[in-house]
Amino acid sequence: MAQGRRIYFYEHAYLRDRQLDTIRDWPRVEVLNLERFADRQGAQVSRSRALYGSLRPSWRQRVPLLNVKRRPRGLPADVIVYSWGAIVATGPFIVDLDSPYALTGYNLKAMPLYRGLLERALGHPRCVEIRCMSKACRETVRALFGDRIHGKAQVHYPRLHSPRRAGDGVPTSGPHCRFLFVATQFEIKGGAALLCAFRRVQEQVPTARLDIVSHVPAAYRDVITRCAGVTVHEATFTREAIRDLFLRQSDVLVHPTYVDSFSMVVLEALSEGVAVIATDVYAIREMVHDGVNGVLLQPPLSIWDGCMPSPYYSKLEEMPEIIGRTDTSTFEGQLTKAMLTLALNPARRHETKAASRDVFTTEFAARQ
Repeated sequence: MAQGRRIYFYEHAYLRDRQLDTIRDWPRVEVLNLERFADRQGAQVSRSRALYGSLRPSWRQRVPLLNVKRRPRGLPADVIVYSWGAIVATGPFIVDLDSPYALTGYNLKAMPLYRGLLERALGHPRCVEIRCMSKACRETVRALFGDRIHGKAQVHYPRLHSPRRAGDGVPTSGPHCRFLFVATQFEIKGGAALLCAFRRVQEQVPTARLDIVSHVPAAYRDVITRCAGVTVHEATFTREAIRDLFLRQSDVLVHPTYVDSFSMVVLEALSEGVAVIATDVYAIREMVHDGVNGVLLQPPLSIWDGCMPSPYYSKLEEMPEIIGRTDTSTFEGQLTKAMLTLALNPARRHETKAASRDVFTTEFAARQ
């Protein structure tokens, strides 16, 4: 990292924990406005948003606009403005991306309109760095803007605070397999398919347990009540509480999502030595190695087709309804089989958990 430069982090109204971590972990001598983020808490999806319309696109997502920020007034000309998902109109800047579609407010129709302009802005010397959250994101950069911009982009995985130390080892699995599901948005993260699969798991492994940390729609409450071994917790916990109360007490994280671009809870599960069963959606395969530290399944539908948007990407608002109309029985069977493989074999479960910790140590901690 270059020495002597000065960074101003753009004060976005909505920042997640991982973004605040980037700010707080940056070399202090370089950051001009660190105090603005000292006591700020990472944004979370509320219960009302999760259950009643958080998928509705804002007017910015409906109208094909370019995501561009004005340079804050009064900054010296050499100060670099760091922004998430947006280019900065003037002066040097760094752009941080979970997906390049953030540059158009996740509006697919806007990308063809602004692709040329974005390519010039990203390739210009004013753009000091392009930081991609995943390899998948960097490949999308290549697909949209070509090899020159792809070569300029670099992968910077999120940093984690207080992961289980390498010397701590991985807790041995007991006779009762403890599954965990963590997602504020229950339906689009595959919660319904998980419930169906877990009911089948319990028929063969009555001692299996499932903790659900989510805002669960009322339509699923009766199903949960009839399913022994399931405990629902409202998704009001801090990241640290989820780590201490759930991840460190679990054997297997089940994350059958249809929509993620990156999943922080999967990365956190790896750091805690938790096996993972997940769908092969965008960047998740970078964390879950099928047959090594978990199982990777093909989802019955997804907003992604590899590293590019699928037709569902533009229908995010309709996804709960689309999921309800989709025959997910084959997927539920595959999910059941994956869960049973780990629930019935404590030795394999422990090996898989240890592999998660190894994957984190060699592929993610080393980059931090």
